[in-house]
Amino acid sequence: MIQLQFLAQVDEEKCTGCKLCESVCPAGAIEMVANMATINADRCIDCQRCIDRCNKENAISRAPRPSELIRCVDHSDVDQLQLKTLCGKAGLLPDMPICGCTRTTGKEAVAAVLKGANTPEDVCAMTGLRAGCGIYCMTRIFQVLEACGIDVDNPPDRRWIKLTLSLSDLPEEKVKQIDEAYPQCCVGQDWRKLKQRHVHSAAKEDTHV
Repeated sequence: MIQLQFLAQVDEEKCTGCKLCESVCPAGAIEMVANMATINADRCIDCQRCIDRCNKENAISRAPRPSELIRCVDHSDVDQLQLKTLCGKAGLLPDMPICGCTRTTGKEAVAAVLKGANTPEDVCAMTGLRAGCGIYCMTRIFQVLEACGIDVDNPPDRRWIKLTLSLSDLPEEKVKQIDEAYPQCCVGQDWRKLKQRHVHSAAKEDTHV
């Protein structure tokens, strides 16, 4: 959950229609209309990437919102079993934050998809994810979408990089390859312990439902 007090605004006299801001917006809040950047206030998460990208023309700035906006997704009204199942499929604990900047949890991201989000931009616009550094949480967004059966294609105007954030993110086949090449590192042993810990933690959470 994040609290938004500002949003991006465009100076129409300075905007050149270069589309650079549109390509870096993580929430899909910018689109070109009549060769002019326009801001969708309902989607803007005040990440300020558009401002940084428009540093040459300085056509975009921050403006106070008329009223503070809370960006979060209520997960209490979705199927809780389905929610936990999808979190597990994504390799996430439901209450574990998947973003260090916004503290958005795995179950909130999954709930966003269950409520209609089907792109990384939709997930960001609904939850506020990527409002901070926007680097590591992108990997978790990919995992959530894939667990929900949504394939994400790399658009030509974006640079999306799927990072491996921990040993437990590696598929078993890759772990076996590493084990065969570097048996002295005991990667497989560590990987199995992490997986077992995840299963144990998930089972522990189930007892509190």
